Amino acid sequence: MPKITLLTLSPEASFLERFYLWFKKYLKNRLFYYGGPQAVLESLIRGFDILDVDYQLNPPINDISDAVCVISGVNALKWAIKAKKEGKIKRIVAGPNIIVTPEDANAILLNEAIDLVIVPSQWVKDFYASFKPGFGKKIRVWPAGVEVCPESDKKRNGCLVYKKNVDENLFNSILKYLKSQNIDYKIIKYRRYKKEKYFRILEKVKFMIYLSKSESQGLALQEAWMRDVPTLVWNRGYFKHKKNNKKIFGNISAPYLTKECGMFFRNKEDFESKFNIFTKDFSNFKPREYSLKNFTDEISAKSYLKIIWKINY
Repeated sequence: MPKITLLTLSPEASFLERFYLWFKKYLKNRLFYYGGPQAVLESLIRGFDILDVDYQLNPPINDISDAVCVISGVNALKWAIKAKKEGKIKRIVAGPNIIVTPEDANAILLNEAIDLVIVPSQWVKDFYASFKPGFGKKIRVWPAGVEVCPESDKKRNGCLVYKKNVDENLFNSILKYLKSQNIDYKIIKYRRYKKEKYFRILEKVKFMIYLSKSESQGLALQEAWMRDVPTLVWNRGYFKHKKNNKKIFGNISAPYLTKECGMFFRNKEDFESKFNIFTKDFSNFKPREYSLKNFTDEISAKSYLKIIWKINY
């Protein structure tokens, strides 16, 4: 298998640009926990290390291999496209964290020089494929993994309410209901917590209520499942992009949720009935078992290699 080059910034980036990106990431990680591109990259690297894959991350320009995987960064992808057209590299795999829609950055993802486009879930693939006839043929679905953690032996009680982007009326009605049922709860707000705090809470609660309009993958959910926390997830059932009004339907808020790890509810009226079913018997859920079968770093890395090289481990 050829060496893989992973890029998150252009090899031609200046020292100041590299320092700015490093400092920005440093501040984010010091203040709050930001998942997204960095978490995806870290999962892939951990998986590659487990599998002893020959790879390099943002190497000097003269050391770049023929196969370039641009995990994130528009400028990195621009460089790769230019390099391929000049015959300096032979293969480009782009994604999953380049842009929000294929129209962004002058429709860079639609460039013919790109061999494969990686997206984190099926609904994102369907959304992307709607922008250009035939584009879906080069799109592959690949979810990143999460670290395997020890099983918690702590006594579990109450729930965690994860608030990302949700109608305030729905959010407040859920809190009101939890209070009426004398259920202890804690609240985590998206981009306003440290990873360690989130994990500590997950090790103590019985379940989580997850409130987000959309998730391209849902790494925070996977981190909960790995800690054996079943989730009741709000799913309004569609994603609509403001810029072009394109709409896609499905399990948009938790594309990888199954009956093993939780349930969906649709709206305020639906919440109480689903909550009663969900909390009746938690032994019906096996979220950690589901995660160990599907979302470890090693499994994720194997899936990635299968997609880009058609190699089975």
